[in-house]
Amino acid sequence: MKTFSFKCATCEEVHSGIPSLGSHAPIYYFSVPEAERAERIFLTEDTCVLDGSHFFVRGCLDFAVIGYEETFSFGAWMSLSEANFERFEALFHIDDRAENEPMGGWLSSRLYPFEGTEKLVARIHFRNHGIRPLIVLEPSDHPLSRCQQEGMSPELLGKILAYYLH
Repeated sequence: MKTFSFKCATCEEVHSGIPSLGSHAPIYYFSVPEAERAERIFLTEDTCVLDGSHFFVRGCLDFAVIGYEETFSFGAWMSLSEANFERFEALFHIDDRAENEPMGGWLSSRLYPFEGTEKLVARIHFRNHGIRPLIVLEPSDHPLSRCQQEGMSPELLGKILAYYLH
């Protein structure tokens, strides 16, 4: 298998390897007026609580890239019930946690150029040794779900990288 590379539209250099990207907050964070965020939102690198009643966790939405060894990983958010959020927090700092049952929820991130990604049904799977959990979308006809199931084309990955890196 070959190593992925892309030509940067800004610096004109060729970069090797697939960078990981992500969102620093769930999509609903951005619906709260900026002046109210400090009062209404508790946000860390891995968890978010909105208005004390909406719970989100961060994980990795991973995609095989067709024809390449490397995986493209996007740091995405998903919502959980309060009970599952409490379970997530209790397990998050345990080193050997991968054997725990995955938890269901809904994707709470957008990934360009896909539309309608928020509320896709997903499961979050713990991984050991401090690695962020894996978000696996439920199989559906949605193009993002199909990409995760079937792999992403190098052309689509190039389009995503151009959008986020420039």
